[in-house]
Amino acid sequence: MNFSSTWSWSHVCHKVGLKGQKNFLPLPQIFKMSKMPQVLLILCFAGAANALYKQWIPNTNYENKTNWDKGDVPCGSDIVQFSSQRKVSVFVETSHAVQEMMLPMDGEIILNSGAGFYVVAGQDPDCGTGVKTKFKNSEALQWLNPTLWQTAATQNDLLDGNFLFSVHEEMVPCQQDDVVFKALSSFRVDTSSNQNTIPVKSLSVLGKVFESKSEFSEYLSSDSGQLQFHGSSAVTVGNPGCGDPTGCECGNSVNHERICSAVTCGSLSCETPLLPVGHCCEVCGAIVTIHYTDGFNLQNYRERIRHLFLILPQYKSIQLGMSKVLKPQRLMRIIPYGSSPEIQVVILDGETGKLSEALAQDMIQDIKAHGSKLGITGADIQTSSEPGSSAGTVVGAVCGVLLVIALVVIVVVLIRKGVVQMPPLPSMPAMPSLPTLSLFKRNINVDDDLNGAIDRGFDNPMFDKPDMLSNIPGVSSTDSIFMTQTGVHFVNPAYDENETDFTV
Repeated sequence: MNFSSTWSWSHVCHKVGLKGQKNFLPLPQIFKMSKMPQVLLILCFAGAANALYKQWIPNTNYENKTNWDKGDVPCGSDIVQFSSQRKVSVFVETSHAVQEMMLPMDGEIILNSGAGFYVVAGQDPDCGTGVKTKFKNSEALQWLNPTLWQTAATQNDLLDGNFLFSVHEEMVPCQQDDVVFKALSSFRVDTSSNQNTIPVKSLSVLGKVFESKSEFSEYLSSDSGQLQFHGSSAVTVGNPGCGDPTGCECGNSVNHERICSAVTCGSLSCETPLLPVGHCCEVCGAIVTIHYTDGFNLQNYRERIRHLFLILPQYKSIQLGMSKVLKPQRLMRIIPYGSSPEIQVVILDGETGKLSEALAQDMIQDIKAHGSKLGITGADIQTSSEPGSSAGTVVGAVCGVLLVIALVVIVVVLIRKGVVQMPPLPSMPAMPSLPTLSLFKRNINVDDDLNGAIDRGFDNPMFDKPDMLSNIPGVSSTDSIFMTQTGVHFVNPAYDENETDFTV
């Protein structure tokens, strides 16, 4: 295939593979290489599904000026440079004039319909003297960075910019979400996580929706898939959507530390900041915790709050995130003993949280009036404007510790006074040369019954009757005990009549 100095195709879309090419050639020579592999990729795919959508924000598009170190898209007098050692996938939407282009050793350029490159003879009058502009590195863009995702209820909301607020863990795609990479867009994302796989419901790349695990796995092994996705974990599709009307837990808590490492928390001015479950930063606002039954429907309740309150002018600036979370349970706010599923409603309005508290109170009043019909059994409220809430938490923890100590002291006193008796200890196995506890106890009881009448002693003829040795034939008190260098020797009259001596 032969190319002139002007390169522009009229097909729907083309993808030009760059693997194995030299990284510094004038543009006309690059595209005159007849043996360069050509791959066509048609962007005629569309997909639609009703679910919660998470859309990737960054791209590696040629027309995105933030992708260039000079902060602008190259023009006809510029020399374009891609790093030779970095992998890249670049989408080109329109035609562009350049002087030269240095390509990477491994990469791809995806051309939209009518897109291409051409060379202007001499300087481009609309470009000036020209500069060497470099394409920025995209290796550091992390899947688990919550600031790189947008959330919407429908695909139309994605297009219209109607995005939802949520806690940081749920900004990243959850296991039941549909993931979208924009159709006319290229990207490169690091999918490293604390798990081997990242499960999602479906994933859309360049307009094609992948819902089959095997089909998407095959795409990941392709050249395009390896350029777009890299990292220690593999994204998998085909995970079932949420079938529980009360909502489903996101499943990103295992990556909480990784998610929060990409978040920068700002300073707060409210009296008692709150930390929602699944969020990385303390916030000023309010948290409503809802306890529910099987008759509760999360989506219906979300729409109810939207139509009852969020459309009101006074709540126009409110950010509200609602989801099911596993809230840790603590005895006296200290000792953890498990977790329970709850509906968490996070309400933010800025720095003070006053407006959030007003909306939270409105929600509580609505729950009191209609909660039984909505499947809600109760609700708790926390606000960041409550004075002394943090001190109250600390005092409560201290009181809890003092209460435990007081209970222990009372039990010890009652045991000593005999009011409370300790349960008997189980019998321990008897040692070969020691009496068992039960035998020892039995001997004590017998002694008590006989009022101590039993005499467990015996007379020692050696010490109780000092003159006994002199009465034994052949034994004298002076000869029976004597000292040597090896010890003290004496005659035992009870066991050896032949004056067998013993050494002490």
